[in-house]
Amino acid sequence: MNPNLEKKFSAFDETGEDVVRKNIASGVYAAKNLRYAELWLAVRERERSESSQAEQISIARSAKDAAWAAAEAARDAADAASTANKIAKTALVIAIISGIAAIFALVTP
Repeated sequence: MNPNLEKKFSAFDETGEDVVRKNIASGVYAAKNLRYAELWLAVRERERSESSQAEQISIARSAKDAAWAAAEAARDAADAASTANKIAKTALVIAIISGIAAIFALVTP
C-alpha cells in the first residue's frame, strides 16, 4: 500500500466509521479525500463481510459436528435398546418355560 494511502486510512481509523460517513454525507472531504474515505469504507465493509462469512462457516461446522455427535448417540441408544430387547425376549422365553414346567409339576402326581 502506498504511504499516502496508509496515512489516510490511519486517520480514518482514528476518526471512526460513523464520523467518516457523516463527513462524507455533509461534504467535509475534498474530492481526493472523498475517494480515499469511500475506499476506506469499502475496505471496512469487505472486512466485515469476510469476518461474517468466516463466522458463519465456523457456526456451520459446529452444527455439523453437533449433528454427527447426536447421530452417534442415537446409534448407541439404538444398539442399547436392541440389546435390552434381546434380554427381555430371553427372559420371556425363560418365564414361559418356567410356567409350563410349573403347570406340569402341578398336574403330574
